[in-house]
Amino acid sequence: MKKNKIKVLLPFWVLIGMMACVTVNVYFPAKEVEKKAGEIVDEIRKKDQPPADNPRSPQSKWEVIYTVFLNHGLAYAQKEAEVSSPAIQQLKRQMRERFPRLAPFFQKGAIGEGNKGFLEMKDTKGISLAERNELKQLIDAENRDRKALYQEVAASLKIQPNQIGRVQRIFADKWQQAASSGWWIQKEDGQWVQK
Repeated sequence: MKKNKIKVLLPFWVLIGMMACVTVNVYFPAKEVEKKAGEIVDEIRKKDQPPADNPRSPQSKWEVIYTVFLNHGLAYAQKEAEVSSPAIQQLKRQMRERFPRLAPFFQKGAIGEGNKGFLEMKDTKGISLAERNELKQLIDAENRDRKALYQEVAASLKIQPNQIGRVQRIFADKWQQAASSGWWIQKEDGQWVQK
């Protein structure tokens, strides 16, 4: 009787064992995140560039044919529209409006771009108490918007919530690349350097 149970249950246990060995490979669209992060950071930090969320539309009928049939431009345009939600537009607007108030604090060395995609307080010597209070409010608002931005970009690209840290690190790199000379940035190992 025991041998019959073993014969009946053996395939079941083998199947469970095989399923336990399967690893799930979660796709992370790093290139898409890098592209979108670069566009967003450029739009917030560089005022003289046109918004990246409005791809140029084809001009002639031949460009339309090429775009639709050969270049798959409609699929690209749809993907771009998906990544740029009203929430992302609102967050970019708020951050773009806040940036001129943050820039002097970057220049004074009071804040820096952290390696996790958020602003961090650095050196507040030489800054009045009123300026420190303003700076704290600006940092809190900026980091709150950045956190929401990373979540919105991840959601629009269908990135799992447990992968948001990767989105943040990509954005951190783009924020640091956009930093002006002399601004503080935090390296991967946690050390702070001036760009």
